[in-house]
Amino acid sequence: MFNAVLKVLRRIPNTRNVGTGKKGLNIAYFGSDKFSIHSLKKLVEYHKKNPEKVSSIDVITRSIKPTGRNLKTFVDVPIGEYCEKEKLSIHRADSSDDIMNIMSKNQFNLAIAVSYGKLIPEGFLKSVKYGGLNVHPSLLPKYSGSSPLQYALMNDDSFTGVTVQTLHPSKFDKGEIVLQSDPIPIAETDNFDSLEEKLGEYGSNLLLNVIDNRLFEQPTKMEETPYKFSLASKIKPSRSEIRWDLLTSRKIKRLNDALGQLHSYKFCDIRKKKKEIKETQKVIFNEIELVEDDFKEGLQPGEFVLDENNNKLIIKTIDGAVSIGKLKFQYCSEEDPKTFMSHLTKRSGNTSHNFVSQSQVQV
Repeated sequence: MFNAVLKVLRRIPNTRNVGTGKKGLNIAYFGSDKFSIHSLKKLVEYHKKNPEKVSSIDVITRSIKPTGRNLKTFVDVPIGEYCEKEKLSIHRADSSDDIMNIMSKNQFNLAIAVSYGKLIPEGFLKSVKYGGLNVHPSLLPKYSGSSPLQYALMNDDSFTGVTVQTLHPSKFDKGEIVLQSDPIPIAETDNFDSLEEKLGEYGSNLLLNVIDNRLFEQPTKMEETPYKFSLASKIKPSRSEIRWDLLTSRKIKRLNDALGQLHSYKFCDIRKKKKEIKETQKVIFNEIELVEDDFKEGLQPGEFVLDENNNKLIIKTIDGAVSIGKLKFQYCSEEDPKTFMSHLTKRSGNTSHNFVSQSQVQV
C-alpha cells in the first residue's frame, strides 16, 4: 500500500559533483546516544575509504558529568565512550558559547547533528559552507521532537522511518527534507533498544547516500510528504506510571517497550518505629508480558494474584491481564513475585492485593 507514496518521496541522486575534484568535507559531527553512533561509524568507514570526499570528522558532544548517589560516579555519553575507544577527535560542548569557541579553532564546511539534543547555533551554521544536516528517526513531519521512537511504540504504530533534513537555525525539525526512507515495519517484538538499533542502521545508510551524492550542496524542498505533523515531546517521568483504570493490556506492554521500567503504587497502612504510616509507596515493574489465558472474573483493574507455578504476578487490566517477572518495592531490592508476596503484609500492613494510582488514593 506504500508504493504510490514512495514515488512522491524518492528523488534521483544528484551525482553531478561526484569525483569532480571538489574539496573534501571537514565535518563537525554532533551526537550523544547509541542512535548517533550508527551514523558516525558509517561516516568514519566512508572517510577511510574516500579521504578525498570526507577529509576529517570531529565529534562534538556533552561533557562528562557526575551522576548517582552523592554525584560521585562519572559516566560518559555513549558516543563519548565510542570516540575514546576508536581514538576519534572529540570536543566537549554544553552551551552555544562552547560550540562557537570550537568553531573559532577549526575549519568545518558541514555540520551533522544526530540526537545531540541542543540547537546548533545559527552563527555556526552560517560559518560552514554547506550548512547542517540532521538524521531524525521518524517520517517527518510525523513525530517531530525529542522522543519519536518512544511515541511510535506507545502509539502501537505498525511502521516508522528515518528522515535526513537540513538543520534549521532556530527550531527543531523544521528544516527541509533532503531524503526520507521507505516505511520501516515495527515488529511485535520491538522495544526501544531494538528499534533504535534498526533505525540507526537505516539512518546511517540514508545519511551516506546524501554525503556520497552531495545532496547537501543545494538541498531543494521535496514534494510534501504524506505524513501529518505530530509532536513527540520530551517524556515526563509520570508517563511511566501504569493507570490500571485507563490502559489496556497491550497499551501497558507497549508502554513498557517504549520506556522500560514502569511503576504503580501500593497503599500502606502500618506502624513503624512507633510511627503511623499511611501513604502510597512506589512499586517498580520489570519483565512485563501479556497474559493470553482467560483471567478470573470478579477482579478489578489493578488487583493481582500470584501464579505460583510460573512465579509471576498476574495483574488485572481493563481488558485482560499482564504478568510481572520482577518487582521492586520502594526502599527495597528487586525480587521475584513469590518473595514480593511473602513480604507484602509486613510492608503494606493490609491484606488488599491491588495497585493504585496516586490520584485514586484517599487517606
